[in-house]
Amino acid sequence: MTMYIDPSDPRLLHANEVNNNNTNNDNNANASGNGNGLSSRHRWSPEEPTRQCWICDVRVGEQSMHCKFCNKCVDHFDHHCMWLNTCVGKANYPYFFRTMVSISIMLFIQAAIHIALILDIYLGNGASKTRAEDWFGVNTTIPVVVVMGIFLLFNLISLSLLGQLLVFHLKLQRDGLSTYQFIVADNQRRRERTRHENDLRLRRRMAIQEAKDDKNKVLVFKLEIGRWLREKCGLAWCDPLQINDNNNTDDEVIPDGNGTGNNATTSSSVDMENNEEASNEA
Repeated sequence: MTMYIDPSDPRLLHANEVNNNNTNNDNNANASGNGNGLSSRHRWSPEEPTRQCWICDVRVGEQSMHCKFCNKCVDHFDHHCMWLNTCVGKANYPYFFRTMVSISIMLFIQAAIHIALILDIYLGNGASKTRAEDWFGVNTTIPVVVVMGIFLLFNLISLSLLGQLLVFHLKLQRDGLSTYQFIVADNQRRRERTRHENDLRLRRRMAIQEAKDDKNKVLVFKLEIGRWLREKCGLAWCDPLQINDNNNTDDEVIPDGNGTGNNATTSSSVDMENNEEASNEA
């Protein structure tokens, strides 16, 4: 059902149908916006904000996104699944989620059966062991156990990967996000983190140079050790300098060699990113 259902924006579906059936004037008259008289897959809310897709040349929903793989606008675009070779959107996302749940349950049952059979061969009443020995006619259970062990390994690997995907989508549903929105937000956080780290490197160079000018070797040592502990060990709390997570440029108070505070103004105007639009509709 996930691959069978077309997740395209209903406005796009209706526009394509009208273009392919120009002789039906009734359908053209009912294409004004609310979808009255249309099939259920063509219905949309007239209050929903829209925007123009210049590729499809149709006004689509604000949450719709043009998929470059399918070359169509998908209603409430979530992601393009390369395994199913289809986009996942509002129309087929419930079936996509049920597919993940069903496959996870199937893999879990298969893994449980393989484990139960292996245990029964060695710990059972002997019936399974006898059938295993007669299976290949080698009078040993090793070939059967090896085959079941290989299938069990594949089941556990697949269950682990699919389980991570299932948990990821459960978190997305809890947060009310789509996969696309999560990726955009995650990329934004990464860019912000990179900008803060670059800003920290510049402030560190300025602070080290100022400490060297003051011949404060203790402070230079602290700054160098703090950089090494932050970058190699992830111990940011050991660093005299901290990343500014806010948008304001704060004055960093750097302790000097005597343990007192040296109010060093380390504001910087470094901005390594070009605020390009994260949403790629092409």
